[in-house]
Amino acid sequence: MSVGSTIKRLRREKDITQEQLAEYLGITSRAISQWECDRTAPDISQLPALCHVFDVSSDVLLGIDVEKNNEEIKKYINDAAELGCQGKWVERTALLREANKKFPRDYKIMNSLADSLVCEYSRKGIKEYDEVFDLCNRILLECTDSITRYEAIDTLGIAYGYAGKKDEMLKLAGEMPRAHFSYENFMMYRWKGDADFEEFQAYLSFLIFHTAEMIELAVAQRHDDGEFIYPLEDRIHLWKTEVDFLELLFPDGDFQIKAQLGEDACSFLCAAYLRQQNYEEAWKWLEKGADFAIHMDTYNFDAAHTSPILRGYSSGGWIMEAEGNRSQSMLNWLTTDDEAAALRSDARYEVIVERLKTVAKKRDFSS
Repeated sequence: MSVGSTIKRLRREKDITQEQLAEYLGITSRAISQWECDRTAPDISQLPALCHVFDVSSDVLLGIDVEKNNEEIKKYINDAAELGCQGKWVERTALLREANKKFPRDYKIMNSLADSLVCEYSRKGIKEYDEVFDLCNRILLECTDSITRYEAIDTLGIAYGYAGKKDEMLKLAGEMPRAHFSYENFMMYRWKGDADFEEFQAYLSFLIFHTAEMIELAVAQRHDDGEFIYPLEDRIHLWKTEVDFLELLFPDGDFQIKAQLGEDACSFLCAAYLRQQNYEEAWKWLEKGADFAIHMDTYNFDAAHTSPILRGYSSGGWIMEAEGNRSQSMLNWLTTDDEAAALRSDARYEVIVERLKTVAKKRDFSS
């Protein structure tokens, strides 16, 4: 439908005469007639007033199929998310560049593109994040939706971190709400009944993941001189606690995306016991770590949990490893790293290598 035909339809729906519309706009009724007959078109400066009088967006006035566009935008974002789940960051970025070119004012696409660039650049060791800065700052300048803005701030903060811009990152952090003032914390005691249960489970899944992740971050804390804050015996205790935490909550072994945290802890424990030359303990945690890695690389992203804590809920997933998947990363360490050399003379070595090879997957991020 042409702009003129749309104006004619909207005018009649509002029961406004050509003369009344012309008076409101400060032009002649003949000009309105010319528009509606598609002989001329409104000047761009007149669009805001037309949108106001008809109470519609400029997209509607210009005959843009908003619903169709929204569906196409949603498909772009979903397809990009799927590529991210597969670890295809370069392909994801290319798809989102195409989407951004087609819908240059859609802030969700801008956010997704900025996030994809951060994922791709961080894996390539790229330190120039100017394009990410430009995308995020444009969102913060133009967009009024609070969720979209917070997503842009989060991505911008990560980019500042990778680019070594600590002062900018800390300044940006001051704009984010504290955890106590989040939507989820507000709703935590207010979610009730069947309608709210899925949202409650989503937050519970988030908290479980990040509780385990915070244990990892605690273990990694260092003094200014580079020495670990926690002594080795405490770090070993915390790594074991992280594994126990996951296994207690998921007795069915349905860790889903949280398996990556279990594999991290087991890998740290294996390395710690290797340094102590306690090879039996090292093997114990290596084999458990392989179980976590293989689970991470083979579980169905759409599958629902079966353990009571999250029964019926799917945590989704993604592939994060630059080397490929988790099994490939572990295989690389086990077969090539000097730290793992003592494990290679054991009869169990060939068995675990073959197990990992069955699901290991390499991925090239250099293109």
